[in-house]
This record gives sequence, C-alpha cells and structure tokens, in this order.
Amino acid sequence: MAFGVTRATGQPAPVVYDRRATLWCCLGAGFATLLDGAVVAFTAPSVQSSLGLGDSATLWFLSAFSLTFGLGLAPAGRLGDAYGRRGLFLAGLGLFLIGCVASAGAVGTWSVILGRLVQGFGAGVISAQVLGVIQDVFTGPDRLRALARYSAAGAAAAIAGPVLAGVALWLLPAEFAWRVVLLLPIPFTLATIALGVRGLPRVPRARRATDLDLPGIAALGLLVVLVTVPIIDPGLPGAAIVAVCVLGCGLAVGLACWERHYARTGRLPLFAPALMRSRGYVTGNVVALLWFGSSLAFHTVKTIYLMQVCEIPALAIALSLIPSALARIVASGWGQRLFATHGPPLVTYGLVVHTGCLAASAGATAFSDGWTLFFVLAAIQIAFGLSSGVVEPPLRVVTLAFSPSSLHGVAASFLQLTQRLSATVCIALCTGVLLAFGGTASSASLRWATILCAAASAVATAASFSRYFRTDAPPTVPETPEPGMDSSGVA
Repeated sequence: MAFGVTRATGQPAPVVYDRRATLWCCLGAGFATLLDGAVVAFTAPSVQSSLGLGDSATLWFLSAFSLTFGLGLAPAGRLGDAYGRRGLFLAGLGLFLIGCVASAGAVGTWSVILGRLVQGFGAGVISAQVLGVIQDVFTGPDRLRALARYSAAGAAAAIAGPVLAGVALWLLPAEFAWRVVLLLPIPFTLATIALGVRGLPRVPRARRATDLDLPGIAALGLLVVLVTVPIIDPGLPGAAIVAVCVLGCGLAVGLACWERHYARTGRLPLFAPALMRSRGYVTGNVVALLWFGSSLAFHTVKTIYLMQVCEIPALAIALSLIPSALARIVASGWGQRLFATHGPPLVTYGLVVHTGCLAASAGATAFSDGWTLFFVLAAIQIAFGLSSGVVEPPLRVVTLAFSPSSLHGVAASFLQLTQRLSATVCIALCTGVLLAFGGTASSASLRWATILCAAASAVATAASFSRYFRTDAPPTVPETPEPGMDSSGVA
C-alpha cells in the first residue's frame, strides 16, 4: 500500500501496488544499464581500430558514459522526489535506448562519443529513480534485501554481458562485432520498459517547485572535465596544463561560493546542507566513490591488457568472470545475515579483502604474463566477487540511513553521482597509465595502473574506520526542512 495525493482535495489517497512487480522493474533497469558497463571494455580495441580513434578519443569513449551518468543523477533524483518517479523512469529508459542505438551505429569519433554521452545521461536518470523507488517502497530488512537483489542483478549482468560479448567478438567480423556488442542492452531495455508501464506504482504527487541547481550541476560537470583532460591527454603543452589547473581551481572556488549563495536564497543546492552536515553520509560517499572507481578502473585496464597484449580471446576472458559473478551473488545473500550480526564494520572487512586482491593482482603482473597471468587474475577475481557482494548492499544501506525521507532521491542520486564521477576520473587515469608508453600497454604499465587502484581502495578502507560511519545503528538525520520547504518537504 502506498499513498498519493488526490487532485481534488490535496489529501492522501491510497494507491495499491505490487511491491514484487515494482522490484522486478528496478532489477530489470539495473540489469540493462549494468550490462552495458560490463561489455564496453571488450569493444575498446575494435572500436579504436574500426573508427580510427586516437588514444585520447578512446579514453573519452570509455569515460563518457560515467561522466553523463553522474551528471544525470542529481536533477533526476530531485525531479523524482518532486513529481514522482514513474515518468522519469520510462523517459530515462528511452534516452538510454536512443544513445545505445546511436553509439552502435556511429561512423566516426564524435558520433560514438556523443552516443555514449546520451546513453550515460539516460542511465543516470534511470538509476536515480531505481534507488529512489527502493528507498520509498522498502524499509528495514526489506530494503537491505532489495538492495542485495539489485546487487545480484548487477552480478547477473556481469555474467551475461561478457559471455554474450565474447561470443559476438568470436563469431563475427571485428568491424561489425563491436556494434552488436553495444546493442546488447536493447532487448533488456525494451523488456524493462514493458515491465515499467505495467509494474511501476502510479503514485500521484503534489506538483511542487523543485530546485535543480543547474548552474551547480554544470559547474561540477565542467570541473570533472577539466580534471579529466590532462589525464586523457598527457601530451598537452605545459602552458595548457597550467591554464587548466588555474581554471579548475577558480571553478572549484566559484562552485563553493555559488552553493553557499544558493542556500542563502532559501533554495536547495546541489550539495544539500542536510546531507553535507552529516559526517556519516559524507564518509559513506568517500568510501563508495573510491571503492567503485578502483573496481571499475581495474576491470577496464585488465580487460584491455589481456585482449590487446596477451591476445586472449574475449570469450575466454568472459568465461573467467563467471565464477566471480556467482561469488558476488552468493556473497550478497551472506551479506544480509552478516550485516545483521556485524553492522557497518562488515563494509571494512570487505574492503580489506578488496584491497588485498588489488595488491595481489599488481604483484602477479611482476611474475607472470600471458595465459599464466590470465589464470592467476581469474582466481583472484573470485575473491573480488565475494568482497563486492559483501560490501555493496551494506555500504548503500549505511550511507543512505543518514538521509531524511524528504531527500531520499537526492541522497541516493548524490551517492551515485560521486561514484560515477569517480569512475570517470579513475578509468581515464588508469587507462592513461596503461597506455602511457607509446599507446601500447605493457606488464609494467598494467602494474602501475593496478597499484593506483589498490591505493584508492586502501584509502577507502581507512575512511571506513571513521567513528561517524562505524556505528551499530546509523543515526537518522533529523527531519528538519530544507531551505524553501515546509516540514513535509513541500516547497
């Protein structure tokens, strides 16, 4: 049972919906978007040769999705809080579908990057609604179970995506196969649209003004691009790098001043004060962004190296990921029970394992190569899967427990925003290190890229020891209204 608002009286009206159907919509959306993330690294060598992409363009191809994914989250989360999530959920799926077709049908550098940008923005709109719906519909242990199943959907995508990509790259000509791989999310996206039309709750909400803080979002996006440019193109002249650094610092100061001004005018800035004042929420974001960025970056550089240097077939790489994905699914189930016993420290335990796996992977590159390295990394990957399944659902539950109910969409979106922008920078940085020696990967460059990932994971582990995060019961943020809202959260 859920409650909406009638147009005639403005009073709550009961709306009955099937929570199971709602959860399946969320899982379907998560599977479709995460499937794309699981296959894109497999296409990089073929896209680079087929479209004649330079190193910088290849890095943009790999990073563009995460950049606009993050930038789409903030406004979509706020609009979902204000006007309901169903319409935005379906609109996001439509954008994702358009971007998917555009990138797969690209005929040049900018068209494939533009397609990825559109697809990423659609995925951000979708993800904001998925996490918002889970926050709205499920509470307590049910919320943890829903998030664990969402994590399991991601693990299922990590199985299906690489296997399908490997088969396509094995059976089809290289110049055609990468297009088929980029089209893989389409059937699942269409199925999710059908599920969403029938299964998402029609919960009417009172139309109210909402603060999107578009200048803040634009400034943050430009800041991320400025940080990413020297990483993607390390050959920039010294004067250009100095100019980028000066402009970036000025933009960061300007963004901070703007956010304070925006809050003083009685509106809700991108960096919502109620969330930024919560040390537990901020700490959880730091942990999540470093963990997620290091994971995605390592997966990307490892796949490129094994395909480009070791010449290991994509299908073999895909099959090697299945045990890891299954371990992640199993660990997600364990995580529910372990979290009930250990609480937030469980996140730290999982991060210790994750950091150890990255360190072991870096060490393996010094003593093995080719198929030997492939099998060693495949074995270590199983421990990766176990740690990810243990870390992900509790990390989200603990972090989001610090947000007020009126900001569920904002809190979930900002958490995803920090993760995706971190992924943009980490993928660009680590891939840049991998290709730093004449555009060709080597065991030494792979080792340094992996060490960077291990360092980021180690910092995340250290942050998870914070007393603001490691509490048996995360304090609920007081339901104080944000600037411009009354006690009910309505402007």
